[in-house]
Amino acid sequence: MRRLILIIIFSISVFVTSAQNNTNSPYSIFGIGELEHTDGGRNMGMGGTGAALRSNIFLNLANPASLTALPPQSMATDAGINFKYSNLENQQNSVNVLNGNISWAALAFPINRRFSVGFTLNPKSNVGYKIYSTKSLDGTPFTYPVTYSGQGGLTEASVSLAALAMKKFSVGLRTSLLWGNMAKSSIDLPPMGSSITRIDNISYVGVTLKPGFQFHSKLNEKTLLTIGGTAELSSYLNGTSNLSVASGTVIVVSEVNRQDQLKLPFQGNIGFALEFKGKYLFSADYSRSDYRKASVNLDTKSLALNESYNVGLEVAPKFDTQRLGQTIRYRVGAMYQTGYLNVYGVQIHSYAATAGVSLPIRRDRNSINLSLEIGRQGSNENQLILERFYKLNVSFCLWERWFIPRKYD
Repeated sequence: MRRLILIIIFSISVFVTSAQNNTNSPYSIFGIGELEHTDGGRNMGMGGTGAALRSNIFLNLANPASLTALPPQSMATDAGINFKYSNLENQQNSVNVLNGNISWAALAFPINRRFSVGFTLNPKSNVGYKIYSTKSLDGTPFTYPVTYSGQGGLTEASVSLAALAMKKFSVGLRTSLLWGNMAKSSIDLPPMGSSITRIDNISYVGVTLKPGFQFHSKLNEKTLLTIGGTAELSSYLNGTSNLSVASGTVIVVSEVNRQDQLKLPFQGNIGFALEFKGKYLFSADYSRSDYRKASVNLDTKSLALNESYNVGLEVAPKFDTQRLGQTIRYRVGAMYQTGYLNVYGVQIHSYAATAGVSLPIRRDRNSINLSLEIGRQGSNENQLILERFYKLNVSFCLWERWFIPRKYD
């Protein structure tokens, strides 16, 4: 029965995740939208680290090589949801918005003692904005209103295969299908004449590859070191676009199935984790992706080198299933990202602090992972927008024993 429940939860998560839209950030108007961090419930509480995290209790979606840590004859699912409250502010106005949706859905299990496989569905990016602005009326000192809006984003469906190459060295490969639709529109309301409406619907599809590795070794009897890394290879997304421009109710331009293409940059991630006495775990990651070498429907001057710095700490008191309080794990972390956008000469940085806790559902591997992320991105400079946000992540990590032969007296 529990196995059926796990499959139902995963299936529902797949349906909802593929239809999600989870942002109101004005910066999602650019490029492929706002990039999402969907590496698992444990990772989100530890500042988004994950390159070197491995566990037989929690799934790590950041590095496919970590799947070799799964215990034999087991199946794990991890489904996450999030709620994001944001305050958007420029030099004149301020507005509050609330969003929430499925973050990821994952299922993994070992094939044998050396190989494991995993399946993941998560958002890659989100587009969701509505911006009210003005345009100058040519030849006059007057302006008129214009509205920009958009929604959609990219979704990622992945299959991961991990292998224990040596006793202390694991490798993995994630193959992902990326697809999505971005609907962007603008409405001009000039003081004379009809309104002008421009609608551009763009659909993308492509494949990406992400190899990874992890090496773990004891430094001494009490300290375990893990070094890990991933490399998301540069890839192309093929797209088709339907563009229409209308003056009032009359369509003046209609271009169907225009060919379009996005080039996503190479992204490298390296990190380490130190575990002491099985109670304290410190992890740190560094990632880099050069969007200046990419092509995402923007002038190259608007694209920048994106670097990310992440640190996390987990404290796990002595594991004792007879005492519930001692099975709880506490987490804190921090992250800083330079951002891949450069708008009006200002690079859109973001940084956040995180705190999390893992609560056992029962006296076994099942758990609820909670994390709170508090941060900000953007700037008030040059008429830009500063976003302050609070993001609550909730994930359910559920385990099932299978392939266990029945025994009869």
